[in-house]
Amino acid sequence: MNKRIINDIKVNFKWYLICVILLVITFVRLDYYVISPGSLIDLTDRINVENAYKADGSFNMTYVSSREGTILNVLLSYIIPSWDLESVSESRIEEETTNEIENRNKIYLRETSYDAIIAAFDEANIKYNIDNIDLTVTHVYKDADTDLKTGDIIKSINGVSTITYKELTSELSKHEPIEKVSISVLRDSKEINTYAILHKEDDRIIIGVSLAELKTVKTTPKVEFVFKNNESGSSRGLMCALDIYNKITEYDLTKGRIISGTGVIYENGQVGAIDGVKYKLIGAVKKNADIFIVPEKNYDEAIKIKQENNYDIRIIKAINLHDVIEELKSN
Repeated sequence: MNKRIINDIKVNFKWYLICVILLVITFVRLDYYVISPGSLIDLTDRINVENAYKADGSFNMTYVSSREGTILNVLLSYIIPSWDLESVSESRIEEETTNEIENRNKIYLRETSYDAIIAAFDEANIKYNIDNIDLTVTHVYKDADTDLKTGDIIKSINGVSTITYKELTSELSKHEPIEKVSISVLRDSKEINTYAILHKEDDRIIIGVSLAELKTVKTTPKVEFVFKNNESGSSRGLMCALDIYNKITEYDLTKGRIISGTGVIYENGQVGAIDGVKYKLIGAVKKNADIFIVPEKNYDEAIKIKQENNYDIRIIKAINLHDVIEELKSN
């Protein structure tokens, strides 16, 4: 039997070698992402609003296409002009694992979605209720002395309810550095006790984690998101807020246009910067979008790319939701 195997390998070693090489370049992953221009995602059917006002045009999310950094994809990035390499470390906070990055971005998606509802309803002057807030851990810093994990929902510190960031900072200010506190959290829907050794930074008592407030917002009309499991991140927030606003108010901001864009939205309506503006703009142009909305901090880069490539697309600078709405109304 062994002789047969050895003889077979001798006769067919070139074929086996080719198979091994193909498997390696196809499945072995390097510490890179390969990124390229994405496309548009029409929010018409991705955000459902009861009794929504109809639009003649559409609001569209833009995105960056990301491929795993297999050896094959990395090699192709040197051949295909629109493919670029990005180190996984660039998207990490400290020494995060890939799963931790993905979990953090899932949390950001939930956070920006409900901030978009709040910003849109505030701008439309329509009342809503915040039924619940989950103070959720998005990252545990390497110097922190705690057994908290990404995704934990903090409920109390030493038995004192702390379900908002303000309540948490207020309670922590009552303690001293190096003090050990008991933290009650929800982890995988189960309430457990964790701990943290506090320390001081910039005159603040901190645990050593970053946090997000995930709000459950009850509205009339009801708003529901229909996003896919592989979607994450906060850069869709601005476009979600615009689409929601357009569905709960009578005036049609689209005016029959394909409106694309990107940007983080905060519940006060301010717009935050994003990454990958080049790839998002290229994707919008390829899909014949009429307008590309971009955060103020990314605006100059977008204009430069437009001018270098002679793109026929209008670019709007986004500082806050109110100003973008007024710009769409006037032009």
